[in-house]
Amino acid sequence: MKSFRGSGPPKKMGARAIELDFVRGIAIMMVMGYHFHLVHTGNLLIETIEYPLKNFGREGVNLFFTLSGFLVGGLLLRQYAETGHVDARRFIIRRIFRIWPAYYVLIAFHVLAGRHPWNTFLVQNLTHLQNYLGTSITQTWSLAVEEHFYLVLPALLLLFARLRLGAWTIVSVLTSICLVVLTARCFAVANGDLEGTFAYTQYRLDSLLYGVILATLYWLKPGVYHQLARRKWLLLAGVAVLCAWLAFAIPHLALDQSIGYTVQAIGFAAFIVLVLEYSGSLRSTWIYRGVAWIGLYSYGIYLWHSVALVPGDMLIHKASALGLAPSLIWIMALAAQSALAIGLGYVTTRAIEYPFLLMRNTLFPEKRSSFVHEEAPAGGQSPSTLTGSAWPAVGEAARPARSEAGSGHLL
Repeated sequence: MKSFRGSGPPKKMGARAIELDFVRGIAIMMVMGYHFHLVHTGNLLIETIEYPLKNFGREGVNLFFTLSGFLVGGLLLRQYAETGHVDARRFIIRRIFRIWPAYYVLIAFHVLAGRHPWNTFLVQNLTHLQNYLGTSITQTWSLAVEEHFYLVLPALLLLFARLRLGAWTIVSVLTSICLVVLTARCFAVANGDLEGTFAYTQYRLDSLLYGVILATLYWLKPGVYHQLARRKWLLLAGVAVLCAWLAFAIPHLALDQSIGYTVQAIGFAAFIVLVLEYSGSLRSTWIYRGVAWIGLYSYGIYLWHSVALVPGDMLIHKASALGLAPSLIWIMALAAQSALAIGLGYVTTRAIEYPFLLMRNTLFPEKRSSFVHEEAPAGGQSPSTLTGSAWPAVGEAARPARSEAGSGHLL
């Protein structure tokens, strides 16, 4: 399949696709902007910058969900495309090495620091049911959804492999599941369960599964993916609908938490394809690479960014007592919280995640083929931040030819 990136193959950070780190960077900046404590300034420029962050920055988690489905689904679908089988055990073990070390260090920190009573988070987070039971470490609810997804997805792929399902059947099954989730969510919203529709796994799985559907096209129907990605106008229309939804529908909570998550997942899937295929002219710019660098450490930043809130509050109070201008306080507070969150994410990624990824890659190496490469924290390469997959460039060289992708029934 001919690649349609006008500027040639993507430049990468190590063995990583910089485009996907850019998407991660966008997502984590949305989340940080939503959570960080700021002050009212009355400054039109600052309020213009702040408005999208405070009004729909929390939807950065939905972008993470769809990207995770695309990438993590791709890990298993690649195996399926190559062999017709999936190694669920190896997949889950590698996920554990990827997610748990930094996660449990965060839990230990909160136990030792005494920032919250143990009964508000410990059992909830140790059982990975914090999205159902509630937790004072609030940002970890989405990690529970992802971990439950890591169990559901390989079970589905094992079933698909046993039944020897083809690509379109897989897409149909996944789409049907998404429609069931949407229907259940609408009924839950109608019954007033807004808390459940926000956090419970059974109401959020479709945000990840739409990413898996995109990955199914990528790995099992590359020609269809190619045709979809060539229709830039369609992708732009999807992103335009997404932006319109974020701008006008987000305040209507019941609407957003029913059909809104579906609109966002489809829009974010279109955004991911746009970034992969059409951001070539921007890859060399400092702002693109800066956002991608932040995305490189997005998992660590996500885990630790709430720790920056208390110092942010202290700075705001002290600066206000000194009589500094609100606009200056806003800039100082945003800069300080961002620097602390990114710094903690960087340090914990290097000190905690990388050693465990090296151990993982030694004990449970990725099963590779001649046309797929996964990053490792060695030789200048960096391990993945949130989802654990280094995706190759989209194009004929990025995936197997049809004769290499397994038996014909998969295609």
